[in-house]
Amino acid sequence: MRQVMDQSEESRTVVVSGVPEILSSSRMADKLVIHFQRSRSNGGDVVRIQYPTNCKGVAFVTFEDIEDAERVLKKEQIMQDREFPEKYALTVFKFSDDVFFFVRAEVDLSLFSDHDKLIQDLRAVHRSVRISLLPSKGRVTVEGPFRAVRELREDLLRQAQRGRDWHVGSRTDDQSADVSKGSLKDINGDDQESSIWLDTNTLKYIQKFYGIDYDRCLSKYFVDAGLEEVGDLTLITLKGKGRSSSLRSAKSELEHLVLTRQSALRFQGIDYRSSDEHQKKKLLHLCRDLNAVYDDILLIPLDSCIEVIGPSMSSHLFCKRVEDRRVLLEGHSPPNRGAAYLTS
Repeated sequence: MRQVMDQSEESRTVVVSGVPEILSSSRMADKLVIHFQRSRSNGGDVVRIQYPTNCKGVAFVTFEDIEDAERVLKKEQIMQDREFPEKYALTVFKFSDDVFFFVRAEVDLSLFSDHDKLIQDLRAVHRSVRISLLPSKGRVTVEGPFRAVRELREDLLRQAQRGRDWHVGSRTDDQSADVSKGSLKDINGDDQESSIWLDTNTLKYIQKFYGIDYDRCLSKYFVDAGLEEVGDLTLITLKGKGRSSSLRSAKSELEHLVLTRQSALRFQGIDYRSSDEHQKKKLLHLCRDLNAVYDDILLIPLDSCIEVIGPSMSSHLFCKRVEDRRVLLEGHSPPNRGAAYLTS
């Protein structure tokens, strides 16, 4: 259960993710205290530890002094012990209420050629997101506060748009989004081609609610659009015949449509990681019922949450209605209910 902290405690608390589940909870809590009190960890006196928490593999460590909490953030934390089969890298970041909506997702990096360098850069910039390699080539898991994971996805989109050392890989399964500038090139004879990178969910929203405008951008200039999803991004390839100015105009109008529409969108999430399959189905059914009332909302079910995309006021009211109904259905206030949804 979430424990209330005053402002002083929050400033002295760090979040630790990647805690291995190889010992009992009480033993692992003791190991964490020992680790963060060691001088080689840049630690200090620990006055409280919360482990386990509602977030799998996550602990909250509160130090006696704020300086100790700030100091451990500057040190790479590698946890080792004679009882451990190996060393474990921990991800440590400052405590905030964002952590109470902790999400996990898979991200496709096949778009980029130098995965090792990219992951190193992402870890340096997005300190509160834990990034782990998957056996599948070019795929990683990311876990952390919803807002931080969203910012990492947006960072990847910007890098793709800048054309930074990338190539298009084969399609794999699996926001405030800007559009890329792309390039215009001749294909065969009078054929022309240009491309735009978009956040996949932003494109889905535009196609559902502004499909007429989207189609008009293409048909007006006799341009066809091919779509290829690459993880969280979608490559739109525009193809046309004749004058290159027509293709440029179609691309310009499509960019304008995306920029103006997405600026009003907000991305939120409703957490259901702690629910069993039956509860997940009930929650999804509840969301779909309310979607008939808030009909400018797009729902995208994921493994750990339901993403809610729509105008700011609608998405906020929708999530609030869901949480109110959820409490009534369960007959009590669920853990971490105050942070069951979070604006991104």
